[in-house]
Amino acid sequence: MSITPRGMSIQEAYNLYRSEKLTVNRNYQRKLVWGVDEKAHLIDSILRGFPIPLFLLAETSDQNYEIIDGMQRLDAVFGFIEQRYGLTTENGTPRFFDLAEFSRARQLSESGAFTREPNKPDLITASQCADLLDYQLAVTIFSSSEETQVTEVFRRINSGGRQLSAQEKRQAGVVSEFVRLLRRLASEFRYDGSPDVLPLTKMPVVSIDSARERLGYGIAAEETFWCSLGVLSTKQLQQSEDEQLLADICISAVRGNTFSVSSDVLDKYFDLEAAESKSLAADLAAYGTEKLADDVKVVLGAMKTMVDSTKPDVVGAFRSHVSTSGWSSAKTPFYAVFMAFFDLMIRREKQLTDPHGAFAAIYRVTGKLTPSRNTTTEAQRQANIDIVRGLIDKYFTESPRGALTHGPAMEIEFPNLIRRAPIESARYEFKQGIVSLDKRRTINRDLLRKLPKLMSAIANTGPEADGYVIFGVADNEAAAKRISELDSITPVPLARQVLFGIDRECLVLGIDMASYVRHIIQAIQSSALDDPLKGDILANIDTISYSGRSYVVARIPAQRDLSGFEGEYYVRDGDGLRKMTTAEALSAAKRFSR
Repeated sequence: MSITPRGMSIQEAYNLYRSEKLTVNRNYQRKLVWGVDEKAHLIDSILRGFPIPLFLLAETSDQNYEIIDGMQRLDAVFGFIEQRYGLTTENGTPRFFDLAEFSRARQLSESGAFTREPNKPDLITASQCADLLDYQLAVTIFSSSEETQVTEVFRRINSGGRQLSAQEKRQAGVVSEFVRLLRRLASEFRYDGSPDVLPLTKMPVVSIDSARERLGYGIAAEETFWCSLGVLSTKQLQQSEDEQLLADICISAVRGNTFSVSSDVLDKYFDLEAAESKSLAADLAAYGTEKLADDVKVVLGAMKTMVDSTKPDVVGAFRSHVSTSGWSSAKTPFYAVFMAFFDLMIRREKQLTDPHGAFAAIYRVTGKLTPSRNTTTEAQRQANIDIVRGLIDKYFTESPRGALTHGPAMEIEFPNLIRRAPIESARYEFKQGIVSLDKRRTINRDLLRKLPKLMSAIANTGPEADGYVIFGVADNEAAAKRISELDSITPVPLARQVLFGIDRECLVLGIDMASYVRHIIQAIQSSALDDPLKGDILANIDTISYSGRSYVVARIPAQRDLSGFEGEYYVRDGDGLRKMTTAEALSAAKRFSR
């Protein structure tokens, strides 16, 4: 491993940032968590010429720079340049970076790459802007093509870090099947499902904001699974306590029973040399990682369905419903309810058939449970589970679980599809439906005719991942306004999208859901779309229910070869489609053949 220390001006670092050469590996990096005060303090230090800590980057095989140490600080610097926040003066008026003093940032702002502070904000001086851009960051770059080296360096740097939470310290640099599972599940339940490696420019999209802080990040804490139910606070979510909760329930599920829990015990499950960690790895291999992920999503989806049956869209509904006075945390009742559901749904293969009754049965259940202390014994936890299971058992019936895409797990999976779109926009397309928005309200035949061509272009984005066309989501602001007027329906906001569902279109057309889907299927079947893509799409068209409304999701599985339509090859170009030139098609075909 070669080490290359060097100075790097903030201007040079910004150019790397906007060229998407600075990347973040979410397998071990935490989210953006700094508040405005912390960011402003760093900028003040830079403007005063004070030294700031060293930055550590790993040069990857594709000539990018993976950030090992310094992600929060780099985001703070670039956020200040792009006017996401200002420096508060003595009179309380924030002063912002002057974009006129940095042509690259000004051009990006004018092209819409980021949104500058509106109106005419107070600005720092030209001299201060120059000092900021010229400031030399102390950067160490090491070359490494092996992830194990990178994660080991990250672990050594961060395992003793005072600012990391207990769970972040446990997971720092740990590479195992169990840890990968936790990170993937945590991402899905925060509704920030995204690729493992992201450019730093996209990190704000998948980081957690709150109504109180308003940091401009993409995920409102109040909308996540954990905070919407009141299981965790925003601060707890930012400190990765969701991953600690998931670790707790996953260990219990894999072991087949609960266990005495404390901080020291949990530490052992993340120490790859400890007997507990080795035993868990063997149990997980026997259980199956994918099966465990599916089972956890099914159970937590059912719990959310239960809460929504009585208190839909009420933030903190689970905590307020189950808690009695004196309980400061919902983690203990959450664990007991999850394990009771898990026993009934997964081990006994029952189905929740009366969610309203089950929710009523656990009203103020904390008054019957043993509260969690620093250490909670296995017997205490099992007694809590038995109490909850006894209360809710009669609201479950003996019936097989449905397919995953139609089951409660889709309460978790569908929001992730919606939220992932801004990060991988070329692979996603939203359609408000198949009915025209004029007064005739007839089937939009032009849309159905163009649909297969669009699907071929999405498939040609690359062989790395699936794509999706989702019906029931407005594809622009004008369409959303028109739908609201025509169908007298209030949209459901989710991330940057507005959801209407397609039930309203079934009513307009006077058809059922199966007939509605058949129009989409027939458009694909009768098209000149190449096989095997045509067959793959037809096998992956599904209807799902989310928050009481229906949607059609057409998955476009990743292909091994470039896909044609009517003898031509298409690619997405912004919001439109473009026919590839012969040279482009040959080049793209090489990417698929690797």
